[in-house]
Amino acid sequence: MDPIIALILTITVIAVVATRHAIPPFLTLTGGALFFALLNGMGESAVSAFTGGAGALFALLGIPVYCGSVIAKFLARDGGAERIVEDIGRISHRPVTAAALAGYLLSVPMMCCITPFIVLTPVLAGIRRKLHCTTALYYAAACGSVISFVFLYPLPVTYAIINSLQPEDFVAGTYLQVALPLSLFALIIVAYLSGRHHGCSTGSQESEKTVPGNRRQAWIPVILPVACLAVGHLIAPLSTLANINIALFAGLCGAIFLSPAASRIPALESGTKHAGIIIFDLCGAGGLGAVIATEGGIAAALPSLTTILPAILVPFVIAALFQAAQGSRVVSAVITASLLAGTEIITTVPALPLVLMTAAGCMMFSFFTDPFFWVIRRTTGDSVRDICMRYTVPLLCAGTVTAGITVLIFG
Repeated sequence: MDPIIALILTITVIAVVATRHAIPPFLTLTGGALFFALLNGMGESAVSAFTGGAGALFALLGIPVYCGSVIAKFLARDGGAERIVEDIGRISHRPVTAAALAGYLLSVPMMCCITPFIVLTPVLAGIRRKLHCTTALYYAAACGSVISFVFLYPLPVTYAIINSLQPEDFVAGTYLQVALPLSLFALIIVAYLSGRHHGCSTGSQESEKTVPGNRRQAWIPVILPVACLAVGHLIAPLSTLANINIALFAGLCGAIFLSPAASRIPALESGTKHAGIIIFDLCGAGGLGAVIATEGGIAAALPSLTTILPAILVPFVIAALFQAAQGSRVVSAVITASLLAGTEIITTVPALPLVLMTAAGCMMFSFFTDPFFWVIRRTTGDSVRDICMRYTVPLLCAGTVTAGITVLIFG
């Protein structure tokens, strides 16, 4: 079978199974890889490719995801999330902006976009009761966490892209000089779109109050990973600190040492379980991407897209299509990068716009196949249409604007 037709059938099957039957991503991705292999007659080579791809992604993200998940549980147990939101609120004075910033910041140490939202949900619920806000707080936090998760390096999306492509001209500091302002601009866009529906009032504060935790206990696990990465990139003798595994492990150690003894075992156990679910889903993504890349037919056909589109748009379009098909941003990034690796596109487009355009594509079409979409629906109780208008559309706008700016700068 033609590999492109086989891929279309595969992502269609994955989308239908994931949406209608609520099958966990690891199983749908594993089944999708086997289905694609059968359609193309790959035989046992598909098994070797899948296990190799899954193992490679575990080696890449296993430790950071574990550390981030456990840090999240410590912040949720000990009032750290409440403290962070309260401190941000003192600066922004707008509940929606504070929620967006909190989601944006917490994605960094938690190495996930959904986990910060889950941690922040009870905090935002308390703010809603106190200030009589609408569900816009939830949408702002969700969109904020997605933006940093997708654009900032070395969070999983960009980290996976760089690891797959291995571009020689990629410089982390240079990338962040461009990506950080772009991500903050995207954050302003989603905060504005969410803020149109905020409806908060500071007139009554008689509702139940949450008790923020210790400031050191809240902020140090968040700041330590960022500080290690910055020091490692700026000071050559300490370059080891720029390793994402070491940076996140430092944040985890800070959370453990600063937490009450009674919180340690419960947070570690709960965080480990949560990390296991995320890691297996990521491994499924790595396995599927490896099987598709090993087949070779699709990667060989990709350069022909440059006869239709400018080369700089190819990663954006591919990532957007995969995002629409299966919903996971890391999966979209891994598969897109796996397909691009070894093609002339990565030599035609410099590393910085290549990563930005792939990341922007992963922001697009976050709806029915996106597990975050359904987490938001369960949390807010809003209709599918409302979620599309207040979650899907703001992210689509942010991704489109970011891609447009990237094309204007580098195209």
